[in-house]
Amino acid sequence: MAEYPYGSRAYRGNSSSGGRQSNANRSCTLEFDGSSKGNPGSAGAGAVLRAEDGSKVYLREGVGNQTNNQAEYRGLILGLKHAHEQGYQHINVKGDSQLVCKQVEGSWKARNPNIASLCNEAKELKSKFQSFDINHVPRQYNSEADVQANLGVNLPAGHVEEYCGFP
Repeated sequence: MAEYPYGSRAYRGNSSSGGRQSNANRSCTLEFDGSSKGNPGSAGAGAVLRAEDGSKVYLREGVGNQTNNQAEYRGLILGLKHAHEQGYQHINVKGDSQLVCKQVEGSWKARNPNIASLCNEAKELKSKFQSFDINHVPRQYNSEADVQANLGVNLPAGHVEEYCGFP
């Protein structure tokens, strides 16, 4: 297990060979989701990062006792951090939370202080990309990120797992 500044992180599957230099000026797609059992309750965050070469990185994180909206934001933040760490400069984001998508794009205000803090963190990460696009998608088109978020519910808070693979 490698050290990870946001908690523990476990790596499984093929090693991600794309470092900062090889991904510079490349695009990726990020799908994110969150899950809370109880709302608030035990929660998990999930993300799937798709590279142009067809490879995928599956990310999941245990986020402790959170609301579903907080878990959704944590899924977005998890994916954005990973994409930035990998050196991607252009990102297309998709999620089934209309609230998160509209708040991050600036169409809606975040009034709840906890959500506003997460929204600000997401916007700060958003600014690190040369181009950023976020879109709300129907739930049925976000199933891979949903699986990761539901698996994250069972992880200890702050624990991140990463799985890499090719189609």
